[in-house]
Amino acid sequence: MHLILFFNGWGMKENVIEKLAYEKNIEVHCINYPYTIDNISFSKYKKIFVVGWSFGVYYASKFLLENKNLNCVSIAINGVPYVIGEYGISLKMFKLTLETLSLDNLRKFYFNMGLPLNLFDESPDLKRLGLELKDILQNPADRHHSFDRVFLGTLDRIIPYSKQLKFYQKEASTITTLQCNHYPFEAFKNWRDIIGEEDEF
Repeated sequence: MHLILFFNGWGMKENVIEKLAYEKNIEVHCINYPYTIDNISFSKYKKIFVVGWSFGVYYASKFLLENKNLNCVSIAINGVPYVIGEYGISLKMFKLTLETLSLDNLRKFYFNMGLPLNLFDESPDLKRLGLELKDILQNPADRHHSFDRVFLGTLDRIIPYSKQLKFYQKEASTITTLQCNHYPFEAFKNWRDIIGEEDEF
């Protein structure tokens, strides 16, 4: 049995990945804010894949740093461990997003992500979303885990492709470029498109 730990993006729910098919020998655990992982016995899995998307890359990196002895494959999709700054979102834009958080502005943000309309939550918990932004703002990463595999969307309007590429080109990561928005899951049909085939690892 293989395990996929999927660290989700900001304000997202499990439905963003529900269309991705996977085999019977794969378990997928979707981890949302506050990104806590409980009651998982890692030793029972043959292979473990840690996948972060968007802000989830920041949390996946933290998890991997805290679990250095975990034998796994790490994958980042349209995100960097440093959410704010040179390789991520500018501090000014990040603070503006927090200060002007509303249903209308959130809808605009999701539109810029390329999120399908059927996945948009019309009744979001704005307080919870604000808390997550404050957590990231107050706890910036000062070190990071180097991801094995990276997928970058050239049409990303949230974290520019050029910034992400600049960061990951310094790493030992395998970079795959996609013609997709910040929301990338229209570009994948199943989890094997992300984690690779059985004989790759």
